[in-house]
Amino acid sequence: MIKDTFFSLPRFMNLCRKEMVESWRSNVLRIVLLYGVMTVAMVWNGYFEYRGSYKSSEDPAWSFLLVAFIWGLWVFGCLSASFTMEKMKTKTNRTSTLMTPATPFEKFFSRWFVFTVVFLVVFLITYKLADYTRVIVYSLTYPEKDFIAPVDLSHVIGKGKDYYTLFRTGLEFGAVIAGYFFVQSLFILGSTIWPKNSFLKTFASGTIIMIVYFLVGALMTKMMLDDKLYYSFPGHEISNENMMVLLIVACTFFTLFNWTLAYFRFKESEIINRM
Repeated sequence: MIKDTFFSLPRFMNLCRKEMVESWRSNVLRIVLLYGVMTVAMVWNGYFEYRGSYKSSEDPAWSFLLVAFIWGLWVFGCLSASFTMEKMKTKTNRTSTLMTPATPFEKFFSRWFVFTVVFLVVFLITYKLADYTRVIVYSLTYPEKDFIAPVDLSHVIGKGKDYYTLFRTGLEFGAVIAGYFFVQSLFILGSTIWPKNSFLKTFASGTIIMIVYFLVGALMTKMMLDDKLYYSFPGHEISNENMMVLLIVACTFFTLFNWTLAYFRFKESEIINRM
């Protein structure tokens, strides 16, 4: 009998260990796939960047690698989130999940922890491994080009630097990360609604909703312009910094809302499957 009816740290740790041990084959395959895709992309880009005979003070592949870091985080992060409730796809796995001696919150939180937090650690490790693979391959291929080096992720943020950076300020980077977690939370919510083919269904649903919102917004804008309705806020212009802060706050709020909604949807699905 479960004495702690909401959360127990020892039980939660055992549940996380159980989740990773039982799915170790699929997890290893996903990690290998993640490493393989990034390695192929980096090596392929390096082929075009390094084949010329020139000297450089900085590795020319870094600009691509920094962009690939953000794009890879978004794409693979959303893909990972869509696997959160994959164990609810079949009757056997559903029964096994429901019979696990843990509270619904612990079951949900353990899956969320593995596919959100652990994923970030795995992504960073595989990204660096793929980058070191690129460096080894082209250092052996072009030994005379001593500028080939592992990418420095501190170049993601920087203002007034004499080298390429993705974002000028920490607020811009924070807005992108907040947006990532918001979109990722949608895929977690989608996995609780559609355990089967969650990524495709969530992506399709999100695309349709975005198109509808865009069309409605365009229609409203056209109606307002046709009626010569203009709205201005003299003396109350919003700076870029304030816009970034508002975006971070809004994304954080809706991210937490989606995660909470996903938990209650999972809890509800447990009750339905038990009946």
